[in-house]
Amino acid sequence: MSRDRTWIRHTDQSFICAHCGRTVRPAECGTSNRNHCPHCLHSRHVDLRPGDRRSACRGIMTPIAVWVRGDGEWSILHRCERCGFIRANRIAGDDNEASLLAIAARPLSRLPFPLETVLENRMRNRS
Repeated sequence: MSRDRTWIRHTDQSFICAHCGRTVRPAECGTSNRNHCPHCLHSRHVDLRPGDRRSACRGIMTPIAVWVRGDGEWSILHRCERCGFIRANRIAGDDNEASLLAIAARPLSRLPFPLETVLENRMRNRS
């Protein structure tokens, strides 16, 4: 799919995801305020403030991390591919669980240090 496609919003608040091309219907997840695709978890930079639809950027918002709020609720951190803006969006009940787990595990698969060093230090400190 072309990453330059526009986010097509329909009158029933459904839209076609600009990243994966799937149709997203908010009613299926029990919310009328759907702000990301439940399949690929991408969004569109349309707001300056949540819900205002005043951003002229319209860049694709890529999911970059999962943030766990103080109450234990998960949110997806999105970064705009065009301007770099970062925003947190609450997960929805129909979000792809495998995609959420992949985002959450990403830092563990890209450690900035060798895992062996951590294990060696741990064993050394136990002695």
